[in-house]
Amino acid sequence: MMAALIALLTTSCLKNSDNNFNQALQNRLDDQALQTYLAFHGILANRDTILLLGGDTTYLYYVIDSVGSGDTVRLQDTITVHFWGRFLNDSTFAKADTTTLTTVLQNTIPAWQIGVQKITAGGGIEIYAPSVLCYGYYGLPPIIPSNTPLIYSIQLLDVKHAH
Repeated sequence: MMAALIALLTTSCLKNSDNNFNQALQNRLDDQALQTYLAFHGILANRDTILLLGGDTTYLYYVIDSVGSGDTVRLQDTITVHFWGRFLNDSTFAKADTTTLTTVLQNTIPAWQIGVQKITAGGGIEIYAPSVLCYGYYGLPPIIPSNTPLIYSIQLLDVKHAH
């Protein structure tokens, strides 16, 4: 189970080769779905504009539950977390809330790389991410379909700085 969770989190987005795929349109659809989810649940989230390769933009929504009081995180650092991953219908696809996951931040999906750096050890964040910052066009079959926005609840337990 833990190996599956590590594979799930350390697979980054791949560039798609389908010339008919419109990433800008997908970004707009994802943003609309995320805004609808947030409004329906009454969640007041922060929003970061993310510039993508090729000049497209997307948005990452997040709520900091607790900033934490420990070490700050850099991409090359090893993080230990509890997390919960779910779809916009609130069904769970991954959960490590009683066990821990330890990985290098730069080996995770872009949504985590951006979001986790907003908190310090001991902190928690809710990330509402468009598909391009998760598993993108290819998804992560059979768990995550293509072009699926995702929600992550992350508790940052520990940071080990790279030397």
